[in-house]
Amino acid sequence: MINDLSPIGGELSDWRDVSERPGKDPFAKEAEYKVNDIFWGKLHKRNTGELYVLIISKIPFNWKERVKDLKLKGEVVDAAGGIMWIRTEESNLLEDLASVRDYLVKIKSQVSSK
Repeated sequence: MINDLSPIGGELSDWRDVSERPGKDPFAKEAEYKVNDIFWGKLHKRNTGELYVLIISKIPFNWKERVKDLKLKGEVVDAAGGIMWIRTEESNLLEDLASVRDYLVKIKSQVSSK
């Protein structure tokens, strides 16, 4: 299980069990994260092995219009407004988050130069 996002400038909270409803057995583990002051979200690892990543940009724009520009090893599951879900492999997580970070830094510099 991923426990360190520092190689990409990130911080990760402790993992916790999550259930569909109180009293039900956990079906996944989640941890909150943030990368620099650019984006934050949750890592959601299901007991069946799938890893989903919620990405919330601090820069106001619509992911849906820009998904095609991202270079990810994982796949975009949903994107709307400044929120995006991707599904990736644990072995590709740091690379995918670094790609998102680099993309958002580029967007931030374009927005601030206008």
